[in-house]
Amino acid sequence: MDTAILIEQLKKGEQSAYKELVYLFSARLLTVAKIYSKNDEDAKDVLQDAFILVYQKISMFQGYEEAAFYSWMKRIIINICLSKNQRMFRKMEHSIETMVIDRGVDSQAISVMTQQEIMDLVFSLPDGYRQVFALYAVEGYSHKEIAAQLSIEASSSRSRYSRAKKMLQTKFNNLSKVMIA
Repeated sequence: MDTAILIEQLKKGEQSAYKELVYLFSARLLTVAKIYSKNDEDAKDVLQDAFILVYQKISMFQGYEEAAFYSWMKRIIINICLSKNQRMFRKMEHSIETMVIDRGVDSQAISVMTQQEIMDLVFSLPDGYRQVFALYAVEGYSHKEIAAQLSIEASSSRSRYSRAKKMLQTKFNNLSKVMIA
């Protein structure tokens, strides 16, 4: 179905359009929810809440292009996740042992990994680190913007991002050793 038609039908309150919305966007938006949620069940709850909110607030959406509509829904998911986890972020300031990385990531080894294997590595990060990593590396937010969204200091955002990268490097290096052996 054409996105412009879908949006028009949603604005008219048609139930069939809601079903089509869920069918068309569930998989992509669930991936976003998983990045910002504590676990798969929370991600599914967030996705459900987001679809209900999209349906209720569709009149606020301006435009008819799929990319803009997807970005608007993605923003809703991220906001719901961050709101649900805000208390946890304040408690995440405990320190994690410093990891020493002897070498960087081997680009040839990473090229044989599937997208799902790479996503699994990102999903394995602790919640606060995964969210900062995703907001900075994937979504392109600045540390100042991340700090405002998570109610932390910009320096904490930078620190979490740095630790997330080190954790990912360690996990990748351990995985590549297993793949080589």
